[in-house]
Amino acid sequence: MSIKNNTYAIYSGKEYRLLKRSGYARLISNSPLDLDNGFTEKDPEKHLIPRIFFKMVPPSEIEEVYEISTYALYQGYEFWIKWASENEYLLDGNHNLTLMDKLNFKRVDKYGYEKLVKKDEVDLVYEKKTDYRLLRLN
Repeated sequence: MSIKNNTYAIYSGKEYRLLKRSGYARLISNSPLDLDNGFTEKDPEKHLIPRIFFKMVPPSEIEEVYEISTYALYQGYEFWIKWASENEYLLDGNHNLTLMDKLNFKRVDKYGYEKLVKKDEVDLVYEKKTDYRLLRLN
């Protein structure tokens, strides 16, 4: 499972990452096949890995907009996954100092806690989707 933590849109029946730009939706893709659908490659001369393709479309052409965040169930508690490597997850802690101490989370700033855990230490990984009824790009 890939980790998703961003805003996404459905355009022409396909999911793309979405950025807001000057009243338009900037759709982001990593598929060269989208060049056939009017996408432009970002900095092709730099040979980016992964390759990045984008297309600007008006909000009226967007079918659906939503945010997806990925979470893990660890030691019976829910934590947001900041990122994942091949074998590990970086979990984002909360303000419950007793719990953070109990689970050995490290303090990374005034209110932030993190812990790097092996993937096999996590009981469940799942996504939460928040739908947006109205897309405001201005």
